[in-house]
Amino acid sequence: MVRASRSLTVAVAVVSALCVASVVPALAQQAQGRPRVAVMNFANNSSWSWWGDHLGEAAADELVTQLIKGGNFTVVERSQLEAIMAEQKLGQTGAVDTSTAARIGKLLGVQFILTGSITQFSVERTGGSIRAFGGIGASVTNAEAKVDVRLVSTETGEILVAAEGQGNKRMGGGSFRGTGGERNFDQGAAQEALRPAIEQVVQRLGQQAGTLKAAAPAAPGGQVVGLKEKLVYINRGQAGGVTVGQRFDVSRVTDEIKDADGRVLDRVVGKVAVIEVTQVLSQSSVCRIVEGEVRVNDTIE
Repeated sequence: MVRASRSLTVAVAVVSALCVASVVPALAQQAQGRPRVAVMNFANNSSWSWWGDHLGEAAADELVTQLIKGGNFTVVERSQLEAIMAEQKLGQTGAVDTSTAARIGKLLGVQFILTGSITQFSVERTGGSIRAFGGIGASVTNAEAKVDVRLVSTETGEILVAAEGQGNKRMGGGSFRGTGGERNFDQGAAQEALRPAIEQVVQRLGQQAGTLKAAAPAAPGGQVVGLKEKLVYINRGQAGGVTVGQRFDVSRVTDEIKDADGRVLDRVVGKVAVIEVTQVLSQSSVCRIVEGEVRVNDTIE
């Protein structure tokens, strides 16, 4: 009986591993087919100044959540964006110019950046006591929010989509997730108040996802930046959506076509190898050679 139980346990483990092995590549392939976006903190341009920059952070977090739920975009983790912004000494909010968009796009491997502003926000509580019920208090908390969001191309810096959302959240009781209009910041309360407006924005972005996918440039091709014995180092990592087990074709200029004056008319590019990712770091990855021969500065795609 013990031996049979162990055999059953091993069989279940093997089946589970096979299921995971088949699901992970499928999910990775599906994610690669969606536009890649990064979400910056919102600017708080409303008159609600009690929560300061926290309100913009809450709006960005809620936008990330709703985009992931919608399934039309691949969203870069906010921690990765924040690390890049800090490293490059770039502001977290405000307008994104062409050069900034291009830098973020190259470092994170994203085609689009979402920036936004909160133009209206308020949390108000109304109510009082009811004599007929022994002075029991009753109140209603009403939250209103309005946001403007812009989707910026990291290739051109052009605003491709501008969307706005406006929402109202009404709750009974003496508090709104514990705030009741108080000055103390509450992440949950802020996101609940912003959610209806963010949902409208995500719906609009979802309607444009097919067009954006067709218009988006291919994810930037990487490059072989180092070799060590049988290991190959490439300049694409977790921030660029690379996963363990992913394979890349390695290409190289194999010939040049020149005119009579020696000017290069075209370059012949050929596939020279295939590599497979064995370890993923933040901005780079380690690979093994599956077939062919690799040199530093070869391109991968």
